[in-house]
Amino acid sequence: MYSLESLLAHDSPALLFECIGGSHAYGTATAESDQDIRGIFAVPGRAYMGLNSPVSQIADARNDIVFYSLRRVVELLAGANPNVLELLFMPADCVRWTSPEMRMLIEHRHLFISRQSVQTHLGYAISQIKKARGQNKWVNQPRPEQPPVKEDFCHIVPREHLLPERQPPCRPIPLSTLGWNLTEFHASRLEHARDGYRLYRYGAHARGVFREDMIACESIPLEHESSHFSGLLFFNEQAWKQALVDHQNYWTWRRERNEARWRQQETGELDYDAKNLMHTIRLLLSGESILTRGEPIIRFDGENLRLLMDVRRGRFQYDEIMAMAQNISARCEMHANPDLPLNVDAVAADRLLQQITAQWETRQS
Repeated sequence: MYSLESLLAHDSPALLFECIGGSHAYGTATAESDQDIRGIFAVPGRAYMGLNSPVSQIADARNDIVFYSLRRVVELLAGANPNVLELLFMPADCVRWTSPEMRMLIEHRHLFISRQSVQTHLGYAISQIKKARGQNKWVNQPRPEQPPVKEDFCHIVPREHLLPERQPPCRPIPLSTLGWNLTEFHASRLEHARDGYRLYRYGAHARGVFREDMIACESIPLEHESSHFSGLLFFNEQAWKQALVDHQNYWTWRRERNEARWRQQETGELDYDAKNLMHTIRLLLSGESILTRGEPIIRFDGENLRLLMDVRRGRFQYDEIMAMAQNISARCEMHANPDLPLNVDAVAADRLLQQITAQWETRQS
């Protein structure tokens, strides 16, 4: 009933809605655009009475296809989520499947139009700006395929460098520069010094400093304290863990990205992600439309569409796009619409959810 395959095949009685979203809905698709599928499915009310929560989202590995439960949709609508709000205003040519329950939700769609929905559109736009710059760093600073190793985050103060003659004392040296092999040493914790350890050389008889990604501290015999002591080790474990996360994020992005999308940045034509900045302007214009027309823009046309496609093609400098974004944001701040409620009426949204669910359950009986 809730498998992705049955929903896509329109075989599931739970299916309430399916549409083509993303650039195909916005009117900004190019020959290289992916196709995004979005949909809604129903869950019986009794499913929420058990200890195990029912599924709220079904998606493929890349989230190109996403189906939300009706309850999750109403929950996100009550929070003024722009990506879900657009499902209630989809162009007819993008709708692949609908139901009486979806029509009922659409009939009440203005329940979810509020000043909060304007603010979430603006907030999502700002997140796209940050994303555009952040992913530009990935383009200009590619990561090696091999993940970072712990030893790259180790620095040593050799014994003879603690108080060297005619040199500054206690200057840590990168392990890679020193050339020591930490498998030949034992470590013991340096008291009152986070990430600090004493190193003792045991050569071939050593068990090594790192074991299963952790420093294994040893109890050093008193008679070895002076004879085997080699220096101080400082291991920046937090920096190593962050580097691992950054490496994983970078290579996930590399595997999943649309290569055509990044061509302009990698050839040096642009210093930003043009698609993300197009979505910045799209969200801002859509938010402004909520203030002026009482509903978001999904399908763009005319001058607005030409503007979005010019941004997408990289015909503006980054500062020019920022000026556009600030101008639209300023217009939104100046435009007050007293007819819009401050927030979504949560009680009314809850009542609508129950009514739609009850209608679907009656239709299934």
